[in-house]
Amino acid sequence: MKKLYISLICLILSVPCHSQDLIIKHINIISMTSPKVMKKKSVLMKNGLIVKIVPFRKLKKISGVKIIDGKGKYLMPGLADMHVHLPEKEEVDQLLEMSLAAGITTLRVMNNSTYSQTDLLTDLANDEKRIVPNLHCSYLVKRDLKKASVPYFDSLINDMKSSGLEFIKLYSLANEEVYDELMTSAKKNNMIVCGHYPYYKKNEKWQSVGIEKVLQSGLRSIEHVGGYTAIRDEKKLQDAIRLTKKQGVYNCPTIDWAVMAFDIQYPEAVKNRLTYRTLPQKITSSWEQEYAIYIKKAGGEKKIIENRAKRLPTYEKKKKVLKLLYKNDCLLLVGSDGERAYQAPGFNLWEEMKNWSDLGIDNYTILKSATINAASFFKQADTWGTIEEGKQADLIILDKNPLVDIENISTIESTIVHGRLFDCRTILEKK
Repeated sequence: MKKLYISLICLILSVPCHSQDLIIKHINIISMTSPKVMKKKSVLMKNGLIVKIVPFRKLKKISGVKIIDGKGKYLMPGLADMHVHLPEKEEVDQLLEMSLAAGITTLRVMNNSTYSQTDLLTDLANDEKRIVPNLHCSYLVKRDLKKASVPYFDSLINDMKSSGLEFIKLYSLANEEVYDELMTSAKKNNMIVCGHYPYYKKNEKWQSVGIEKVLQSGLRSIEHVGGYTAIRDEKKLQDAIRLTKKQGVYNCPTIDWAVMAFDIQYPEAVKNRLTYRTLPQKITSSWEQEYAIYIKKAGGEKKIIENRAKRLPTYEKKKKVLKLLYKNDCLLLVGSDGERAYQAPGFNLWEEMKNWSDLGIDNYTILKSATINAASFFKQADTWGTIEEGKQADLIILDKNPLVDIENISTIESTIVHGRLFDCRTILEKK
């Protein structure tokens, strides 16, 4: 597997690192400003930006521009994976480059390994040849921070901004007072805070910050639909969903994390996963063996089935909450959170999208959650997330329309990042 990833990285890095002026002609555009497809349009890109979207006859006289024939194909904004974990340093490139091959042009990095996010940003800044998705990196607040005042967080946020970190990820919490001080400072300094629902231990018992308080505190997004799943009373859950909508709080459900962590597809359904069916065998060939090793370490078949039975109610509650958020038109984000067997770096975002579709969520909402919603989360909807003149040329070309069938996301042909073009199929076909 590692040899394959290295080959893919080398191939991607052979693409010219500076943006190229491009015209994609006669292509069908899924702009994500509406579910309507703009048919047979042509897009001019210069200096990494979308300059014009017009019929091709209006662009014919432009010279020195590479022209790509998009007849019969579809163009849409690049995908944003809003829940990604950094691996160790030697494996970071495989995550970044495989993400590009999957059509992901933006990553929200939710934690780090021993390779810190600030070191990653420094390394990338010093190596212009590396082609990577747009990165949004975080600072982690964990329960080892037992006392912290507003001035402490004011200073921390100032340091974050100077080092390129864009948001705070709440991983774990020591006590409710730390949460209060954090959110007060974040509001004062216009800093995004998101992450796990705030739980903490008090007198050796788990406590949680009240759902109303959390939703009104300015927390920008909640991961894994945490907090909602603990609500037993149906009316209180409905009230929480309505307040989520009112306050504009995003949710990044990461349903596929639960699918694999709870062994929902054990033993044979894993082979019906979208990526297993559509990616080249040289990528998927080791997955069965990796899964078998995981099963053995987990205690074998009997233990897996016992644990799945215990976790199934939580999984069903997660699905219920996601459907309620969707039906109430709450803001959603798509995140892969995939680090297990049968979860390919980058490509696991496709699995999350497929899970949503299986729950009855319409394809336009899914695609919005992976594009313009992500841009809006970062308050950058004026620069990316849709296909409009003046926005970043972060795009993907597909053979089939994902609005018709979400599995068509797997027909990606090319990814464009700031006007840099590479062919995804060629990458995956190389040995």
